Amino acid sequence: MIYARRKLTAFLLIFFFILLGSFSFPDDQGWINNSLTIKIDPKFSLKMTNETRCYDLTYKDPFLKNFQAGLVYSLPKNFYVAFLYKRESTDKQVYQLKENRLTFEGGWKFDLDKKTSFDARFRTEIRSFEKSLSENHLRFRFRLRLRTKVDIGQLHLKPFIATEPFADTIVDDIFRNRFYLGTVFVLTKNVDLVVNYIRQDTKGKDTNHILNTGFELKF
Repeated sequence: MIYARRKLTAFLLIFFFILLGSFSFPDDQGWINNSLTIKIDPKFSLKMTNETRCYDLTYKDPFLKNFQAGLVYSLPKNFYVAFLYKRESTDKQVYQLKENRLTFEGGWKFDLDKKTSFDARFRTEIRSFEKSLSENHLRFRFRLRLRTKVDIGQLHLKPFIATEPFADTIVDDIFRNRFYLGTVFVLTKNVDLVVNYIRQDTKGKDTNHILNTGFELKF
């Protein structure tokens, strides 16, 4: 068991540094996304998330932080709905932008076979900013994701690929898309480590290449 854990740790470190070294773009960013889900009963779950975004892959220069909490309700036939509140703070050049966000989320999952699944998630976000430093608006996000399972010895992986277009009531158009490619490392029954690449394309802005990491805790 100890030997298997050492092999797992070594593999994770090698994978992390290979992925880290593959980034050589001027608009690299490092994001950390951690989450905690606590099952209250068979239908309701409490979900909390914490995110930090940095201008540097070494996570030395954070510019955005947020905390989110809310309830998730499971519906029949692999559907669910969620209501979430997020408090976010973003450092701008001459001020700090603070946001209160309410999110209404719905999703659905479909198993293609024993190891592969497809899921869809739609979010409506009510974004409200303090001191009128930015325009209040609605934002819409629609993510499509394909996931599978791969076992390499004692190592249990859940690779995934996804795309997520963004639209809002300011431009009334799709203005951004995120492409996701990565894997979940199953560490224990209740703990997963997520490591993935995000390519973010926004109209009128340079492409962002993002290394996203974080732990997912489920109880």
